[in-house]
Amino acid sequence: MDITNTIIGIVFFSLIIIPIFIINNNVRKRKNQLLNTLNELSVDKSTKFSDCDFWTNNSGIGIKGDMLAFFRKGEDAQINEVINLKEVKKCSLVQFDKHGNVPKSNHEINKLALHLTLNNHKEINLVFFHADAKNFVIGEEFRIAKKWLDVITSKI
Repeated sequence: MDITNTIIGIVFFSLIIIPIFIINNNVRKRKNQLLNTLNELSVDKSTKFSDCDFWTNNSGIGIKGDMLAFFRKGEDAQINEVINLKEVKKCSLVQFDKHGNVPKSNHEINKLALHLTLNNHKEINLVFFHADAKNFVIGEEFRIAKKWLDVITSKI
């Protein structure tokens, strides 16, 4: 009876622990792939990112010193931006509804981006969320965009 209980306990324990281990391992591999994508954008490969975020398994943003790296993989293309924060004059969070207007509530957001204005009057939009067939509900993108608005604003 004691051996039977031990075997049943081991089986239940392995049924719980093995899936957790597999999921954790897959998440770690995916994060490393996204971090490698972000590192490929960086000119200085020797230093590490002091801060970085990833979302929806296809987008990431990170900062190394005064360099900001951003990527967003789409179905047809990948958007890569590397920006020197010393050149940024203004940063703002922009939200649009499906008609391109400022939405009346957070439930109507169709596009969420950080709008950067550089010293040479060039403008860059870092899109954190864009409603489409695969991505139609805003999740952690809003929190991450606000965090990076604060990070960029503190650096300029």
